[in-house]
Amino acid sequence: MLIPVKDTVRGKSRLDLPPLVRSQLALAMAADTATAASQVARVVVVVESAADAAALSSIPNVLAYRTPVSGLNESILDWLRRFGTDEPTAVLPGDLPDLEPADLRRALGRCTQHEFAVVADRQGVGTTLLAASTAAALRPHYGPDSFAQHQLAGAVPVPWPSSGLRRDVDVLEDLARVRGPRTAALLGRLRDHDGPAEVSAAAGP
Repeated sequence: MLIPVKDTVRGKSRLDLPPLVRSQLALAMAADTATAASQVARVVVVVESAADAAALSSIPNVLAYRTPVSGLNESILDWLRRFGTDEPTAVLPGDLPDLEPADLRRALGRCTQHEFAVVADRQGVGTTLLAASTAAALRPHYGPDSFAQHQLAGAVPVPWPSSGLRRDVDVLEDLARVRGPRTAALLGRLRDHDGPAEVSAAAGP
């Protein structure tokens, strides 16, 4: 299981927050995502910075690979070129703080019915799970309208009910009612210590 993580210092740029808070949230969400996924399969976080590698590799059953490139597609392809195998390979974004292991396990089971499969985010525009029967069959096309782009690249869309697997975080409103332990704890600390008003308004009481 690959989880590409953009350098958290510049990640989640659409969250209108102070840079330090945004970076902390990006790392907390990546940690929640990796922790949940690690209960289903071995996880490799593909990271750009040494600090992110150190933080995320401390999670049990999570390995860190520091890529020399930037960008989600480039990072994934770099890992695939170096370590890809003939075994099934899947990719998750690092911003699924409410991901549940049982839900991910079921979704992966559905995806194995296809050589190349994709699950959409809750808006039906982005991609939250990309899975292939082998590394060679995995063709990442993250970016604008990635769900449609992955289908154009041959991925079969796998319908999935609303769940943490589909609830990625792109804007402040997406933080409402987040349950991921690290992310929720950070949001709570920010509220308790008079953090940015934008956080309190988005995340609720």
